[in-house]
Amino acid sequence: MTVSMIVLSTLLLASTAIADDDSSRAKLMGKWQQIDGDGEPKSSWDLEEDLADSIHVTNSSGAQTVTEFECNTMGKECAVKDAGRKSKVAMWFNGPKLVEMETRGSQVVKRRFSITGDGDTMDLETIPIAPEGQGRDIAFQARVSSDGETVGGNRLQPPR
Repeated sequence: MTVSMIVLSTLLLASTAIADDDSSRAKLMGKWQQIDGDGEPKSSWDLEEDLADSIHVTNSSGAQTVTEFECNTMGKECAVKDAGRKSKVAMWFNGPKLVEMETRGSQVVKRRFSITGDGDTMDLETIPIAPEGQGRDIAFQARVSSDGETVGGNRLQPPR
């Protein structure tokens, strides 16, 4: 009896953790914008969930698209062009975080996308793997469209 209660409790807790991860993953999908000190858009990331286990990623700097690609989220490499240069990208979810590993020649960079706060901020952690270097965190806000609606986190809501 005690063993069955422990197993049942473990299964219930695990299912709750998985549901929380799915909720956080869904909030990542959307358009995210980095704002500089003057309130002007600096760079943006657009994460769109495509068919099962696939994601469409667009990274822009100002009005210029730096990279746009579609890749699976199972950790298998995808060939992409980043700023016009060939690279390989692997993507997967580690709990609620989306992880991207980009290899361009001998350079390897790991990025981790996660939702912070009440869901209106995306944190992008960039970690140079090779050559080693200093990592950095950048916060992105949900993008506000021209009609005043907040777009990001897989939802539309009035701005605060």
